[in-house]
Amino acid sequence: MKPTSRISLVIVPVLAFVIFGFQQNRHRYRGEHDQLSEKSSKSTNLPTGFNTLFAASGECLMCHENITDNQGNHVGILSDWRSTMMANAAKDPLWQAKVSHEVLVNPGLQAAIEDKCTRCHAPAANADAHHNGQASYSMAEMDANAIARDGVTCTICHQITPGSMGNFSGDFISGDQHEIWGPFTFPFTGPMINNTGYTPTYSPHVKSSKLCASCHTLITHSVDNTGTPTGNSFVEQAIYHEWLNSSYPANGSSCQSCHVPEITNPVVISSMPGWFNDTRTPFGKHFLVGANIFMQRLLKMNTTALGVTATEAQFDTTISRTLNLLQNNSVDMQLEEINRTPDSLFVDVELANLTGHKFPSGFPIRRAFLELVVIDTWGDTLFHSGKYNSDFKLIDEDSGYEPHYNVIKSEDQVQIYEMVMADFQGNQTTVLLYADSHLKDNRLVPSGFSVSHTSYDTVKIVGTAANDTDFNHDNGIEGNGSDIVHFHIPLAGNIDDLQVSTKLHYQTANDKWLSELFSYSSSRIDSFKAMYENADRTPILVDEASLLSVVEGIQDIADGDDVKIHPNPASDYLSISSKNTILQINWYDSHGRLVHTDNPVEAIGRKYNIPIQTKGLFYVEVCMKGKKYFHKAILL
Repeated sequence: MKPTSRISLVIVPVLAFVIFGFQQNRHRYRGEHDQLSEKSSKSTNLPTGFNTLFAASGECLMCHENITDNQGNHVGILSDWRSTMMANAAKDPLWQAKVSHEVLVNPGLQAAIEDKCTRCHAPAANADAHHNGQASYSMAEMDANAIARDGVTCTICHQITPGSMGNFSGDFISGDQHEIWGPFTFPFTGPMINNTGYTPTYSPHVKSSKLCASCHTLITHSVDNTGTPTGNSFVEQAIYHEWLNSSYPANGSSCQSCHVPEITNPVVISSMPGWFNDTRTPFGKHFLVGANIFMQRLLKMNTTALGVTATEAQFDTTISRTLNLLQNNSVDMQLEEINRTPDSLFVDVELANLTGHKFPSGFPIRRAFLELVVIDTWGDTLFHSGKYNSDFKLIDEDSGYEPHYNVIKSEDQVQIYEMVMADFQGNQTTVLLYADSHLKDNRLVPSGFSVSHTSYDTVKIVGTAANDTDFNHDNGIEGNGSDIVHFHIPLAGNIDDLQVSTKLHYQTANDKWLSELFSYSSSRIDSFKAMYENADRTPILVDEASLLSVVEGIQDIADGDDVKIHPNPASDYLSISSKNTILQINWYDSHGRLVHTDNPVEAIGRKYNIPIQTKGLFYVEVCMKGKKYFHKAILL
């Protein structure tokens, strides 16, 4: 007998034992997981099964959920993914309502509309149908298909072929050889082949931004009001091309760098077979969050009606991650007082885009707006731009659309960062198939953005922002990814010290944009409208800043006043004492910007000692019930 034959006699029984045990554990684990899910939540279990090309997400659960890093931290892929917008792409009620709206406006194009829209929102069923020779795929078919409603599931992204890179608008190519491309070299193939029929294969393209561009660059072909093609195309979203026209590619930062953040702790990426202990690093955590907190909350509130599989705890985790990304890695805002005269207060708000694409980005309903408030010593509001009512509607927004501003001089002017679409006649529209050109696009561009870049024709700045010398420019040099809004606030001789505060708010959806959609009625539109009206529509705070505009010639507190502050100058400690209770102490720098707040809540007559950590000139505001005192302090 040849040596190779002796080896095969040993391997075959062992392999058979491994496969048999693997299959038994597959059913045991799935059953245990279902029981755990039922105990912890009323949510439906992940779907299982296969079509010709793709597997439902439940088929990936057994091996890629119960995994940890070498520190014992749970890094299960499915629990991170299932509460994301990608997992819920087909269940998104706003998307479903918008598809219904487009069909009602253009009924003769229903098949084309539904096929195109399900290509990226229900891709596992749509792509499989086309692979099997079907001409188009419908929303009704999606409703009846569990794999379709599984959204952008695991085997979609991991089966888009390397040769598909550069295909946009959902025209991606899925492999038909059941290869699962991943980022790790020399994968252990046996368990996946035997359990699912897929072969894990290394390919670096799964970490390329072009993979995400398969759906997140979407170019449509516009029609007129009769449904006749105009011959023009429209860029509905081009996140990949925005990233391409930035400094991020050169810095080695891809879409996945932020949305699938890597950890260097080694991870055994499969929990089965039980003896498998091959660790991999770096490991990409499938957080897949953006800025859509509104829809995540709405999905969480309507899990039963929408057939959502994620638990409340999983949604809470994804919402927390989304909020962190939105508030700490999206926009940095600075507020500065430039000048003050008896007639006017001049302040600048600078916003710097920290993302690798425009902000806001994606679907054109999304927008961000700037709120700026000036309050005098008596608590009266002198100026309020960007004010909204109890229904979260901007009070002074123009009925059409608000232009981009370089200078704001009046409360009825509000800076809104958004894309506004026009139909073939140049009229504003929210019907995607009517969209023929852009009326406005002043969304904050990423750092490194240039009008001379080859992709600029796809991601243009449109409207007055294109001529704003402070938009993406610093002293005439292009590419800083920032915008400065100059506020000229009328004072009419007011000599009070003024509290100036500014906030940047983000809205996934707003009443104004949705009014056209809600003017139509269908089961999908009516269902979303009811959910929307019961949802928390509070704009999400992205960043905020404040400063104190002090009257020139402010004097130290006199000896007879209620508050005593000493010594001055101070080097180690600044002592503040009062016969009344001190509620709060605010510190402002020499430019009037709030830099620190202390909340001592001291007993009457007690002394409050503040350690000196920062040097320079400060204005100290001592707040007591019904009174405020100011003091200049020099800290050495």
